[in-house]
Amino acid sequence: MPQQSRTVSDATRTSRTSVALALMMIVSVLVIGFGVASERADGAVHPEWGETAAKNRVLRKGCHNYKYTYKITPPHGDWGLETYLIGPGGKRLGSGVMAIGMDPKSGKDKFRICKATTRPGVFKIRAKLSVQEWTGKNYQEGWLPVTKFRLRKKR
Repeated sequence: MPQQSRTVSDATRTSRTSVALALMMIVSVLVIGFGVASERADGAVHPEWGETAAKNRVLRKGCHNYKYTYKITPPHGDWGLETYLIGPGGKRLGSGVMAIGMDPKSGKDKFRICKATTRPGVFKIRAKLSVQEWTGKNYQEGWLPVTKFRLRKKR
């Protein structure tokens, strides 16, 4: 039987589909595990692996994006960074994910926060970095230091 040849656009489509499926799996794991991961502090904190940061701002009416930055220096290997937004009173508000091959080691991301579902106060960003060595032998994970920022009422 003759072999079917694939075009560049077929390969690109297949690659994009694979990436989309991988992202959906990661997000599913985050959504399912969000309650556990966001409150457990049993992992070691590794300030040498990086940090997150967010500015104090005004909590505006409606739903808006609130930016934060991250900068990591992971051990060698394939890495994934999970971020969790915790609102006043410990309310879980959102999560995000960055990964090798799709995101830089430092950059900006955002959480979408709606005033109707939270209140002004101190918010926290928890970030967990997971690294699998390229040889597949060693796996490491740990937390970055917690970032705190305030969203206040409009004056």
